[in-house]
Amino acid sequence: MKAITVHRPTLKIIWKLLVFLFFPLVIWLYSVIADVSFADIDSGANYHKWIIFFLYLSCLATWLYIDRTLSHSSFFRH
Repeated sequence: MKAITVHRPTLKIIWKLLVFLFFPLVIWLYSVIADVSFADIDSGANYHKWIIFFLYLSCLATWLYIDRTLSHSSFFRH
């Protein structure tokens, strides 16, 4: 049985595109976990938007930390 191989440039592109998936993923996970409908999140100014905003920022901060760690490691280097 052969192992699945993925080229490193493809992994780099997927890793960079992951940032754009964070926001919809955070909204979806928050609505599922908190049992809040999207209409409640979308309507007016409420604290759900602030929670989602700070969750998104924490995801971005974590992504930036991991990205810097990976860029210094030998995995993503040519």
